[in-house]
Formats: sequence, structure tokens, C-alpha cells
Amino acid sequence: MNDEKYWNPKENEELCGILIEKLPNKGKYHSNLYKLKCDGEIVNVWGKKQLDALMRVVNIGDKIILKYVGNMEFDDYYMKRFELEILNE
Repeated sequence: MNDEKYWNPKENEELCGILIEKLPNKGKYHSNLYKLKCDGEIVNVWGKKQLDALMRVVNIGDKIILKYVGNMEFDDYYMKRFELEILNE
């Protein structure tokens, strides 16, 4: 049985945790997968184009807050938008 938890956020939902792993080329769409330790459990976050760009500056061990702010419309498609805050001192 697969007990892994995946973040499926609703608009304006936040996730706070420590980045413990970045895994490239995962799943059937060959996406990035980010593993965060949040309140003692591991939460998996699938990469998206804009999220991957934000996560480039995050290092393993950094404490972060990810916020899903909703979809942004482009010419003929929608893209999920995220905000990132790094909490390290």
C-alpha cells in the first residue's frame, strides 16, 4: 500500500516545510518531484513550469513556504502560479 502524501492545493493554500529532496524526471510526465518534511511527515510536490523556476534557488535543508495562488491565463492555456518564501535566517 502506498502511503505517500501528495500536495493537491486549493487556491491560496500554503505548505510550509523543509526541502529534503529534489528528484528530476519522475512519473509518467517526467516532472520534477520535491519532497518536503512538514510537521513530521513527508509531502510530495509535483513540479510545474513556474514552480520549477522558483525552486531552482532552494537548497536541500531550506525551510520554505509554498503558496498556490491560482491559475494564470495565457494565449490558449492556463498555468498554475505559486509564490515561494525561503525562511532561513
